[in-house]
Amino acid sequence: MAWQLPAMMANLKNYSTEKPVGSMVPWAQIQLAQATQQALAAVANDVTKGLLETVGIVSKWGAEDTENSKCSVVLELPSEADPEFIANAIDLENIEAWCDENKKVHVAIGPWYSTKDVDQVVLSVTKIVHVLLGMHGAEIQS
Repeated sequence: MAWQLPAMMANLKNYSTEKPVGSMVPWAQIQLAQATQQALAAVANDVTKGLLETVGIVSKWGAEDTENSKCSVVLELPSEADPEFIANAIDLENIEAWCDENKKVHVAIGPWYSTKDVDQVVLSVTKIVHVLLGMHGAEIQS
C-alpha cells in the first residue's frame, strides 16, 4: 500500500521552528521526516534499479511534496503500452498500482518496505511487463 505524506512532511520546508520552551517535538518531527524521506528514496532506488536490470524499464520516484500524495515509483512504458491495463494487472498482483491523469503508471512504495517487499514489487512488475509487453532487460541493455 502506498505511503501518504502527512501534512507536516509535505510542508517540511515551511515547518515552523517556533516551539514551547523546552519542547523537542518540532526538532524530533523534522528528524523523523528526514529519515522517512531517506528510507523512501532508498526503497525507490532499489525498485528502479531492479526494474531496469530485469525488464529494462526506466522508472523514477514519484513522490510529490504535496499533502496526501501517495509515494510511488513511476514507470516509463513504451508508447504502445496500455497504462490502465498495466496498472490494473499489477494491482491484481497485490501490489498497489494506479494510473495518474497523465496516463503514467505508479507503483506504490512505503518507508517500511523490507528488502523482501522491494523484491516482490520488482518481481510482480517484471512479470506483468514481461508477459504483456514481452520486454526483457537483456534485450534493452545489449
